[in-house]
Amino acid sequence: MNLKDVGRGEPRPPGNGLSGLEGVPLGFNRERFLEAAAAGSGGSPAWRHRKRAEARELLALSRLAPKRMNVEQLDLSESLRAVIHLRAPVPARRLGRDELVILPGALLGLRYRQQALLTPQPGASFIQILEPQGVFLAQVPANPPYSLCLAPTLPPGIPCKELILLSYAALTLQVFQLDVAHAAGVFHPAAALWWQENPGRIPLTHEPFLEPRPAPREAQP
Repeated sequence: MNLKDVGRGEPRPPGNGLSGLEGVPLGFNRERFLEAAAAGSGGSPAWRHRKRAEARELLALSRLAPKRMNVEQLDLSESLRAVIHLRAPVPARRLGRDELVILPGALLGLRYRQQALLTPQPGASFIQILEPQGVFLAQVPANPPYSLCLAPTLPPGIPCKELILLSYAALTLQVFQLDVAHAAGVFHPAAALWWQENPGRIPLTHEPFLEPRPAPREAQP
């Protein structure tokens, strides 16, 4: 299923932030989007229930942070699969060029398999960078497929919302691992060495994923 980017002009709904996504109203378009995806969901009742809950949290997250992300495609037929437009500064090098450019976002492919509920999974098994090509980070290989490594391993049952938050932190270099001799290793040693030599450019932004709510105005006497 596909969902147009309907969220950027929406006001932020009331709620308790990232800890209260289940209470965030999705709105008409996202509710229809979720129901259409859930109608094609496969697997056991427990797996279908979990996929729907995870998909709803992703849509609630996009409702809560419409300037930061949008869920553009959603498929629950087997694994939970989603295409997510994440708006964040992303470092890249164009093919054949050494110049570093900072791009305004990335298109991410998320795949959440049923076995991820039961056993630890490799940190590069959930997120693939669909666009842009040439992302210049130690956690992303120089050649396709451009998997984004979020950690050496991730625990069983990790929520999809945490995968998105980890992706934001990794792409913006708010969290990073540049030691090529580390036991966890790196996917792109040349990128790791470049960032070691340019620490003044880390992080790419200090902005949190979710903008803080403005303080309420004091009542005028």
